[in-house]
Amino acid sequence: MIRVAIVEDSLEAAKKLFENVEKFKNESGNECEYTHFKEGVTFLEKYKPGLFDAVFMDIEMPYMSGMEAAKRLRETDKYVPLIFITDLKQYALKGYEVEAMDFLVKPVSYSAFSTMMERVIRRLSSSKKPEVVVSTANGTYRVATDDIKYVEVSRHDVTYHTAQGEIKLWGSLTEEEKRLGEDFVRCNSYLLVNLRHVKKIVGNEVFVGNESLPISRNKKSDFLQSVIGYMNKG
Repeated sequence: MIRVAIVEDSLEAAKKLFENVEKFKNESGNECEYTHFKEGVTFLEKYKPGLFDAVFMDIEMPYMSGMEAAKRLRETDKYVPLIFITDLKQYALKGYEVEAMDFLVKPVSYSAFSTMMERVIRRLSSSKKPEVVVSTANGTYRVATDDIKYVEVSRHDVTYHTAQGEIKLWGSLTEEEKRLGEDFVRCNSYLLVNLRHVKKIVGNEVFVGNESLPISRNKKSDFLQSVIGYMNKG
């Protein structure tokens, strides 16, 4: 399933994109769905990393320009393919500032749109990272395991501490341990650490990124062995 966000205030332009998505779905055989946002503010309020596979964004919009919305998008998600929609080619050159994949000129033809979607699919295939699907009170999301720094559990409240922020869900440390695999190891009874993000160990503390987490006495030996094993594997 390819999930597309269309951020476009013109209903006429948005409708053309809807039609292109449906035609691409039918002709290519790729399952696709789209979500429409009439302006960038609402899009950013709803956006979470992994929610969409591609973002098609108009540059000229009310309240917040597409360029400003793109800059804020990149603060939380550096990787999602971003394609600008514009009727002014000179604006598209600014897309390099926010690592836009490319731009499409209005009115967007099906030929141009389908070519862009094929590029999106190739990029997604080449940069695919291992992911887990998590269900939260706000919806279901895909999270790249590489982006998870550590998992914290209090009773049945689970918090994924990721490179993009916190994701909260219901579960247990045992369930998350099974789900995430061998590169995630307990340093105590309530923390599961992604060994990929371990920077150093000092005494009874492990530094994960810029954070210091406690290592319990009964877990220390096994945890150290896991860290050494991971480093040797790399």
